[in-house]
Amino acid sequence: MPAEALLSVRDLRVTVSGGRAEAVRGVSFEVAPGEAVGLVGESGSGKTLTCRAVLGALAPGCSVSSGEIEFGGHDLTGASRRQWLGIRGSRIGAVFQDPASYLNPSLPVGDQLAEVLRVKLGLRRRAARERAVELLGAMGLHDPARVHGQYPHELSGGMLQRVLVAVAVSCDPELLIADEATTALDVTVQAEVLELLARLRAERGLSIVCVSHDLAVIAALCDRIVVFYGGEIVESGPAREVLDSPAHPYTEALLRVASAGDWGRRTLEVIPGQPPPAGASLPGCRFAGRCSFAEEACSAAPVPLTAHPGGREVRCLLRQEPVGRDAVSVGAGARGSDL
Repeated sequence: MPAEALLSVRDLRVTVSGGRAEAVRGVSFEVAPGEAVGLVGESGSGKTLTCRAVLGALAPGCSVSSGEIEFGGHDLTGASRRQWLGIRGSRIGAVFQDPASYLNPSLPVGDQLAEVLRVKLGLRRRAARERAVELLGAMGLHDPARVHGQYPHELSGGMLQRVLVAVAVSCDPELLIADEATTALDVTVQAEVLELLARLRAERGLSIVCVSHDLAVIAALCDRIVVFYGGEIVESGPAREVLDSPAHPYTEALLRVASAGDWGRRTLEVIPGQPPPAGASLPGCRFAGRCSFAEEACSAAPVPLTAHPGGREVRCLLRQEPVGRDAVSVGAGARGSDL
C-alpha cells in the first residue's frame, strides 16, 4: 500500500435496509497523492457503496456501521453535514454514470458550472462565467463559449460527461471519484474521456478512484486494482501484475470472461452461479459456491485477506501463488463483461 496516503479506508462496514444487512464487510485500501486506484467486481459487490461512503453520500437506509475513512489526515466517519459541505465538491470531486441525470435540464450547463464556482469559491457572476468558459475549454470542448449557453438536451453524452468532469474539478480537488464515468459511451468517446482524466491527473496531481465494469478502462488508467466480491476485497495489487497473473480464482474468472480483445470466440464465457445477495451471511469464502477450486475448508470459516509479495493481498486458502493463465492482453478497445 502507499506509504503516504491521501485517502485511507480502514475496516469499513456499510449496512443497508435500515441496518438489517451488511453490504460492505471490512473493506480497507489506500490511495496515495497522484495515484489512480481501480475498483472492479460484479454489480452489487460493494464498490459504489464504498465510494458513496467516502463521499458522505449514502442513500437513506444505508449507513457506515464501523470503520474509518481518513482523508488528508482527518477522520470523516463522524463528519457533520457542514463539514461535508466544505469537503465534497471542494476537496473531493465525483463523476458518475448518466451525466444528464445530474444536470438541471432547465438551465444552461455553463450557468450550472458557474453556480458551483460562485457557491464554493465565492466568485462574482462575471468572474464565474469567465472561469466556467475556461474550464469547458480545458475539458476539450470546442467553442466553449457556445457550449456554456447550451442546455443538457443539446449536448451529446460525451459532451455532457466532459461538463460533469468540469464541475467535479472546478474547485481543484485532491481526489476524484469516477464511478462508471465512461459507461454507455461509445469506444471513441470513452477513449477521449480516459485521455482527459489521465491529463488532469498529470497536470494537477489528481488522485483518482475509478469504478468500472470495463477492465480495459482500469488497465488504461489505474496504477493499482482492488477486486470486490460479495462486499469484501478478495484481491488487490499493482494493476499490471493483477491483470497478468491474477492470484484469486474470482479475479481470474473476471479476466477470462472479459473477452479481452479475443474477438474470434464464438461463445461468451460466463462465471457459473450468482453472487451472494447483499448482507448474506456465509461462514467461509463468499466465492466458494462458484469456485472450481473450492474445497471443504473454504466454506468452513472466514478467509482472511493476507499479504503476498509485491504489494499483493489475496483472500484465498488455496492460491498461495498467482494463478497462471494463457497470454491474454487487456488492451485498448477490449470490452469487459458486466462485472
